[in-house]
Amino acid sequence: MPDVVSLPLGGGTVIHIDEDNDTICVGPDSVGYELHTKGLAFGGQTMTTADIALAAGLITKIGHSTVEIPASVIQKVLDHIKSTINRGIDRMKTNQEPVPVILCGGGSILIDIKESFADVTEIIRPPHFAVCNAVGAALCSVSGTIESIVDLLPSSMDGGFQRKFELDRLTQAVQQQCVQNGARPNTIRLVDIEQVPLTYYPGGYKHRVLLNAIGELDLMKLKEQHQETTEHFSLTDMSQDLPKTRQSLKYAVIANKQPRFDEDGAWIIDSTDIEYIAYGVGILGCGGGGESYHTKLSCLEMLKTTNGKMRVIPPAVLHPSSDLAAVIGFMGAPTVSHEQLPSGNECLLAIDTIEKYLSKKITAVFSAEMGGANGLRNLLVGAVKNIPCVDCDNMGRAFPRLDQKLPFILGQSVTPACMCDVRGRTVLYTEEMIKDAHELEDVLRKECIKMGLRGGLCMPPLTGEQVQKYSIHNSLSRAWFLGRAKFSHQRDVIRAVVRAGNGRILISDGKVTNVERYTSSGFARGHVEIETTAGKLITIDFQNENLVARCGDEILASVPDLITLVEQDSGEPLSTETVKYGCRVSVLLLPAPESMTTPQALKYVGPAVFGYNHEFDMQLLPRSAIQSVWDVYYKKSSA
Repeated sequence: MPDVVSLPLGGGTVIHIDEDNDTICVGPDSVGYELHTKGLAFGGQTMTTADIALAAGLITKIGHSTVEIPASVIQKVLDHIKSTINRGIDRMKTNQEPVPVILCGGGSILIDIKESFADVTEIIRPPHFAVCNAVGAALCSVSGTIESIVDLLPSSMDGGFQRKFELDRLTQAVQQQCVQNGARPNTIRLVDIEQVPLTYYPGGYKHRVLLNAIGELDLMKLKEQHQETTEHFSLTDMSQDLPKTRQSLKYAVIANKQPRFDEDGAWIIDSTDIEYIAYGVGILGCGGGGESYHTKLSCLEMLKTTNGKMRVIPPAVLHPSSDLAAVIGFMGAPTVSHEQLPSGNECLLAIDTIEKYLSKKITAVFSAEMGGANGLRNLLVGAVKNIPCVDCDNMGRAFPRLDQKLPFILGQSVTPACMCDVRGRTVLYTEEMIKDAHELEDVLRKECIKMGLRGGLCMPPLTGEQVQKYSIHNSLSRAWFLGRAKFSHQRDVIRAVVRAGNGRILISDGKVTNVERYTSSGFARGHVEIETTAGKLITIDFQNENLVARCGDEILASVPDLITLVEQDSGEPLSTETVKYGCRVSVLLLPAPESMTTPQALKYVGPAVFGYNHEFDMQLLPRSAIQSVWDVYYKKSSA
């Protein structure tokens, strides 16, 4: 069965011309069914892609007015359309082998099928292609999907009674969902059911069950709903509620936000801050650190229940001796985070174990690494324990190994250290058990493999004085500034993010042509190959996180600097486990914190540590101290 991709490109797509900047934007808005009154070919005032097709000679029998469009505009639009088609083809393919492509829908008139397309054997435009989307919409089925984690006992235990009961219950639920979505009840049928055993859950009977059902559209019900709607609303009424700009409401609401501080100067985290930080830690994760989406949702949910208790303080606020800050995070392979969600108690139990061992209370918390989900985990833990988070971490990014944390690099104690898994099983390592950071990494990595490649950590707590000396300051602020840049500059997201991170774009609009990944010794390893617009092949090697960018044997960038892949159109960071063939990406290069580029630090985090015969280039990027939100906003808000 052919893969299908829908592109926002039709005959009514509006062409926007910015004469001042000599640029053209195709869509995403459309005149839709009003093409016959608004399009230039019909005497209207709006330039559409149908007008371009008419002026270019791709179609002839449309409209009743003469269309005169500059040749340069026509060519730019056609180039954009061809690029859009090429990107769509790349998204569907799984490798570089050429494939046949079928074009259908009203937008198909915009394509010259005689032109050649990369990696395409032939382009097919079937009869009546222009109306196939309308016909398909009229014939489509209504679907429902239910996904749940349930116990399914083996049939040998009770003759299959419990299993049948659970599956019948879920089947009824998905059928009811179909009805609510507009399907006729007597036409609904189950088309797919998946039962995946979750071996990492206690008890041994947990399964992830996914059911898909479809049914025929209930046209009578749809007609009744339409009549009820039109009695109360008109298109004019509805248009008054629509946003006046093409920028999405979400971005408009959270753009250019400033942090809020309490009377003591603590940074009070709200939902917009979470959105900013969640994006920023994705960038600082360098492809690793664990998938952050679920952690972001947990943070947003936590905000609803803690009444503003999620707060952040600068390192200088900690008392040099009486305060004790826990260093927390998750250890394991990032790929596991997509299947094995945390219980939420792992790091909390690890902290409790450390507190009991030391007979001291933890008064603050911060992340072991400011990358991926680990960059958000401290906010959750701090909110639950009602203690502040400190604006710092041990890496300024994500690194694959524990012995690459700044306190260990500078010779601080590696114990006590504790790890806890999703079942609540806890292991504690003390001074007499571990001699150095390298041994701690090896021991905990082996334990992590036993735990299913995912465990919550509490590393040796630091006093306020130690936090000042042995942590990377303002790393949470750095993530926040990156997120703020993203949500506040929708027209040129990637450049805005790079400016906020004091970095540069290593590759712009490259195409991922190959991805190889495997798990070894508890790490997700592999490489990503990216073809640039100039035809060069750039390889990104990774071990949980991106390590080097190279062109053949030439190293273009390397650790400890931050190498991050982002999706070209949205600027969203791509992790090593989600990037795939056909993705259009830019590769960002941000400077590592200065404390991670010293000769001592490079012995632990430099290219040679990962097997590369390459000297780290300090001159590749400008380097300066990382600003905090207090540096930029607190004095201003206090004035």
